[in-house]
Amino acid sequence: MKTLIQTILPRIALYKVLLNEEFSKEDVYQYMRKYMIDKIAAKKHASTAKMELVPGFYKIYSFIFLKIMRTTDLQENTQSYGKDHYDVTITKCLWHTACKENGCEELCHLFCDVDDVTYGCLKKIGFTRTKTLGYGGDCCNFHFFKK
Repeated sequence: MKTLIQTILPRIALYKVLLNEEFSKEDVYQYMRKYMIDKIAAKKHASTAKMELVPGFYKIYSFIFLKIMRTTDLQENTQSYGKDHYDVTITKCLWHTACKENGCEELCHLFCDVDDVTYGCLKKIGFTRTKTLGYGGDCCNFHFFKK
């Protein structure tokens, strides 16, 4: 509920308010994209990149990430992992559900794009994903690997 109230719904509300003004849908989407990528994602990426300086970062981060994913109610997922990789397949996501229920599924693209920036170009962890719920996939298939 905290994530929904503090993170997801305010962005949905901003998007919907701007759509009700005299701006084109494309202009509003581009404004939201700039905010989500340049502000939110850049900050998350910088924070994650700083954490990479901690010795044993990959092992610590993968352990914490998987534990959070196992215990969270933000999404439904399955996991697999090995010594040098871990995968999380999300089949239900609060961000996707909230956008869909509020009639702005296209906004979910931006939440997905934030992940790409957050985990992209890190030095110790690689990240790939070929599909997301937000872009119409049947799941979000996160794959992390040790660099």
